Amino acid sequence: PLLREGASVKIVSDTGPILSFARARRLNLLRQVVGELIIPDAVVQEIVVRGKGKPEAEEVQQGAWIKRGSVKDRSVLEQLSGKLNLGEREALALAKEIGAALLVDERETRTEALRLGIYHFGSLKIIKEAKDHGIIPEAKPVLDELIASGTYLSDILYKEFLREVGEGDILVTQ
Repeated sequence: PLLREGASVKIVSDTGPILSFARARRLNLLRQVVGELIIPDAVVQEIVVRGKGKPEAEEVQQGAWIKRGSVKDRSVLEQLSGKLNLGEREALALAKEIGAALLVDERETRTEALRLGIYHFGSLKIIKEAKDHGIIPEAKPVLDELIASGTYLSDILYKEFLREVGEGDILVTQ
């Protein structure tokens, strides 16, 4: 697991990144980078129960590397932004409760994680780590697969990210 420099860092995930990688048929890439994910009960509900019959539902249910975690102090959920869904709120609460990092892509949830002092990162960090450690030769094909399977990324962020990983547009000056 690449995101666990030194001590074993626990990583809680929201629904979004898991579905993004699953729909792009890249859950194995996520597993190789994080090693193990902890998902709260509401995220299990969103992916496995409501997604019954979809390949990602089975993969998440069967994957021994995805552990289920329950928020012990439910009062924390009431202190979080009402704009967030239950899965996002539980992911934040669980990460805070167990001292874990949070894998999340949604802007509102990231803002709340920042407010709570929770270290967080998104799907792009997973792709960057995979490239940096030779799991994938290039980031662009994986990024394109995520986008093709429904993940939203602004054109600006797309271009910035590819430049950051050394795959951006090469400007030719005359």
